[in-house]
Amino acid sequence: MLSRLGNGILIGLACAWAATSKPSSAAALDPSDPLTGTNHWAFRPLLDARPEVAARSDWSRSTIDEFVFARLQTAGLRPATDADLQTLIRRLHFQLIGLPPTPMQVRSFLEDQRPDAFERVVDGLLRSPQFGERWGRHWLDLARYADSNGLDENFLFREAWRYRNWMIESVNADLPFDRFVLEQIAGDTLPFASTEQRDRQRIAAGFLVIGPKVLLGNDPKKQRMEVADEQIDTIGRTFLGLTIGCARCHNHKFEPIPTADYYALAGIMASTQVMEQRHMLGEQRVMERLVGLGSDGDALDARYEKYWLEHPKLRTRSTEAKSALELLEKGDNEGFNAALKKQPDAVSDNAKNTALPTEQRVQAQKVLVAELAAILAAPPKIPPRAMIPADAETPADESIRRAGQFDQPGPKVPRGFLRVLSQVDGPTISAGKSGRVELARWLVDTRHGAGHLTARVLVNRIWHHLIGQGIVRTADNFGRTGESPSHPELLDDLARSLIDSGWSVKTVVRKIVLSRTFALSSAHNPAAYGIDPDNRLLWRAHRRRLEPEALRDALLSTAGQLNLAPMDSTVWYLGDQATAVGKNEVRRRTDFPCRSVYLPVIRNDLPELFEAFDFANPHATTGARPQTTSATQGLFMLNNPMVLDAAEALARQILAEDKTGGTSSRIERMFDRILNVQPTDDQRAAFVAFVDNATKRLAEQSDPDPGLHACALAGQVIFSLSAFQFLE
Repeated sequence: MLSRLGNGILIGLACAWAATSKPSSAAALDPSDPLTGTNHWAFRPLLDARPEVAARSDWSRSTIDEFVFARLQTAGLRPATDADLQTLIRRLHFQLIGLPPTPMQVRSFLEDQRPDAFERVVDGLLRSPQFGERWGRHWLDLARYADSNGLDENFLFREAWRYRNWMIESVNADLPFDRFVLEQIAGDTLPFASTEQRDRQRIAAGFLVIGPKVLLGNDPKKQRMEVADEQIDTIGRTFLGLTIGCARCHNHKFEPIPTADYYALAGIMASTQVMEQRHMLGEQRVMERLVGLGSDGDALDARYEKYWLEHPKLRTRSTEAKSALELLEKGDNEGFNAALKKQPDAVSDNAKNTALPTEQRVQAQKVLVAELAAILAAPPKIPPRAMIPADAETPADESIRRAGQFDQPGPKVPRGFLRVLSQVDGPTISAGKSGRVELARWLVDTRHGAGHLTARVLVNRIWHHLIGQGIVRTADNFGRTGESPSHPELLDDLARSLIDSGWSVKTVVRKIVLSRTFALSSAHNPAAYGIDPDNRLLWRAHRRRLEPEALRDALLSTAGQLNLAPMDSTVWYLGDQATAVGKNEVRRRTDFPCRSVYLPVIRNDLPELFEAFDFANPHATTGARPQTTSATQGLFMLNNPMVLDAAEALARQILAEDKTGGTSSRIERMFDRILNVQPTDDQRAAFVAFVDNATKRLAEQSDPDPGLHACALAGQVIFSLSAFQFLE
């Protein structure tokens, strides 16, 4: 770890090689100076504050509410009324498991008169396997998860699904976040009690491998530094909410991160191997590192790679063996001898023996030809493997690079961490280790490392997903160019409760959703809007559009088409290049009946659903997805076959359930199934008239089932309503 006493020397080195820092006389004003940087709110220890006593009103249910109410009180605002119970239960289901409640679940909640009825629903959803699928997707956004490499040669990440499923299982198990971090950054180096535990930990470390990489025509030394840079940027944004990568070429212009600190981290990541040379598209290429799983995984993987390494020679040998057989059958001794001299292993031992009868020699050669053909016709199956990093053979410190250029090395920097977040010297990194274990522990070290900042960033992300906007709105930027927290005391109170709970994410989620703040209605108040138009003080609930995964899952669930069984790979049908030249008719498949978290994520080629409804950018860490409203979203709901199929499937169910009822009864069932509410009188009248008119028109057009298709059209209209696509 770099000592604080060495700040001046190391920053000076960085200045000399980056040629961008201010003179030493201006050191106190240098934005990259770690010592002065500790004054920034995000780098200070957690506060231990309580809201003003006046804020502890009857409205508050928890300390969360007290902090929120205190800020509202200071601004002369009052919180909105509570959301009605149907809205609240729908909001809770979507936020915790990403699915709408069924009509039966809504009725059961409304009829439950026990004082802890809502709390019981919360606990049930936290135990649901669907919780991990919903919240695992949030972490996959941060991990820049994808099933392909992207960039120049978009090769398939055939084994990425193992990391995805590890993520979902870990979230469901409420793996303590400090362990969650350790396994993702250094899981391949940790001790284990069983092969299963070893494999789980190694799969978790796929976090470091799964990022996009430039593969074509890349100098190995350049690639090593580019991969390290991508990993540093991802770790910085994901866990610390900092843009560390800006210090690659020069001292950071805004954050207290000198270039020396960047290369202290670069030494750790550059001492980690995530690439290997192996077979791909008929040749040996540098690709993502894959390791066999299971007790015999290494042997199976070695056998598989050996086969493809030798495959070109095997194919040549097979061709030469056939040629030798033809020459032998023709009696062309001169040609046969030439073939034998050219490639001796293409001729069987008995075929070489001129003392044997010709027929026996021919038969022996036929046997060899058949054996070689059989080997070529039945290559070994791909063994169970995962994307797993490893420490380099000789881990080493890195040199500062002039202007970030890989081939312009300067002074070396000892491997270590960001000094602005290190209260004392950190642990020494062994010469034989990369330092990833020490890095992972430093990230959650609340005494001497970055633990307080990591906790702040994490609870802010949880708040963002549950409430709709972070206490710090720039979720991936807690630095000087990011926004300040709207409720700093609340942020620190949540961070402290996270740490005190043993880094339990579910504990923080539960605490937030049981607050009255979570239960606010989204009703508009002109007076409050005039004071706080962005709702930063939380006088009402934020209204939010459903993410594409939740939108699709809700469509399929409502229509009875969703299969809740977990999925393994959904890219098994693709070739090695996820987006090859020519027709790629199946690369954007979304027709699996599974939950959307299991759908393929092909970099550079997302399906229409993801593109239209603001999916995360799979090339980079995404803590807060954009939220847009555009014409393409409306066109998607009007024309996409998935929406049309779901509407017709729902209509069939409604008609089967309500054979004797009229149009009005069926409309009520549709509203109940899709929106979890009953239609108003005006809505009922409008939809009844619509269905009756549509039935008549379709019958006049000789539609084979006008009643069904008119009902399906009504369902499609309801799916297209903002009440379905937005959470109130």
